[in-house]
Amino acid sequence: MTRLYLVRHGQASFGASHYDRLSPLGERQAVLLGQHLQRTAFRADAWLSGTLDRQRATLVGMLQGLESPPSTDAHPGFNEYDHEAIFGAYLPRVMAEMGVTPDDRIALFSDTRQFQLAFARAMQHWVDGAPHEKPPFETWESFQTRLRESLERMARSSHERIVIVTSGGPIAFAIQAALGLTTEKTFALNWAIYNSSVTELRLRRGTLMLAGFNNVAHLELASDSTLLTYR
Repeated sequence: MTRLYLVRHGQASFGASHYDRLSPLGERQAVLLGQHLQRTAFRADAWLSGTLDRQRATLVGMLQGLESPPSTDAHPGFNEYDHEAIFGAYLPRVMAEMGVTPDDRIALFSDTRQFQLAFARAMQHWVDGAPHEKPPFETWESFQTRLRESLERMARSSHERIVIVTSGGPIAFAIQAALGLTTEKTFALNWAIYNSSVTELRLRRGTLMLAGFNNVAHLELASDSTLLTYR
């Protein structure tokens, strides 16, 4: 049996010019997770991340909390979908659907509830394969195939316990594969995944099973509510 520990990256730089970078809070979340793993005598046979900056930096931060940092690897198969390209491609359509004029665009980005609604609509257009006028990017079907193949590669490895620092999308897809969730429920789950949380999956005889979801004990023990973030 193979155990996969999927860690969502720490808080990234949402709203900044370069999103793919951990915020100071995200760096703290990562270190706290590593320290927690050290205290609980957690051990794994392999430690890897996607190749995005926020994923790799989270793994680096985690290892700062360990007394004997292990060797690591990076695998692009666990990268997040390109949410910035997707949102940018479908934003004009979404704004028209919501009755938002170009003059109201700044207000849309400053209103958390409205922005989430707009983002969810853009993601639905991506899933539906709706046409757009931007350069091509990874389709929903290609994203699913990539993640499925990456999980299967882990199952074929000789490792029994694998830590993978990834993002909300891949974690939600893995849970979808384990539980047979609808696409709608999968995206709803995605929005609920905490930064630096740990989700455990078990692979046995080709079957993927959910063993633990969204664990943030390392943040709760710090007694600081500001550490609990979704983006």
